[in-house]
Amino acid sequence: MFQVFAGLDLFRGRVARLVRGRAEEAFYYPGSAEEYARRWVEEGADWLHVIDLDAALGVGDNFQTISTLMRCVKAPAQVGGGVRSLEKAYSLMDAGAARVIVSSMYFKDRGKALELVETLGPERVAVGLDVDGEGFIVVAGWREKTSSRLVEAVEKALGDGFKNILVTDTSRDGTLQGVNTALLRQIPMESRRYIVFGGGVSTVEDVISLKRHGFAGAVLGRALYEGGIGLQRVKHALLEG
Repeated sequence: MFQVFAGLDLFRGRVARLVRGRAEEAFYYPGSAEEYARRWVEEGADWLHVIDLDAALGVGDNFQTISTLMRCVKAPAQVGGGVRSLEKAYSLMDAGAARVIVSSMYFKDRGKALELVETLGPERVAVGLDVDGEGFIVVAGWREKTSSRLVEAVEKALGDGFKNILVTDTSRDGTLQGVNTALLRQIPMESRRYIVFGGGVSTVEDVISLKRHGFAGAVLGRALYEGGIGLQRVKHALLEG
């Protein structure tokens, strides 16, 4: 079943959004993480998608905020950003995360990432594949480019036992430019049912397009906060489509 993930990015203790991952282009939303989380769940989000931007960039963390959020909101949440050790992954699970997202760990310490999947199970661990405008996977807060290309990385992750893959188009993330359908078409059809896609999702039509292309879900970010897309409209359109 296609699922809708409401994005909740935390930066310097506040709900924020970066444009293409650049900290210098951060802008903040009024209200607390708990207020937004409750709102998105009430409006129909299937999951919360919580990213600790400070941890991803190596400038601190929002662990206490995330722990409080997990206690306050009765909805499954996948949490990522700076999950580069087993200890960090386990601490997030203990705090109440339903799923952790690993990215840099998978590309820099693959053995630990696979140990995490074996220990927690594939439903509780997702691998984040963040792809740049040239089609390469980037890690370490999107500041380091790897030699892996998207399709190759997807097939490797599936072969390694991952059943949940998060693909983010970093060139469109936070831009409201719409989904890059050319990028979607690169991914083999048989692999799409394991993939939740984010980056550039800005209209109901973008969400419907992802569903029709065979993907497992969509992450809604900036458009959700700035009124470009409403969860209730999205859910209604998905039921019809």
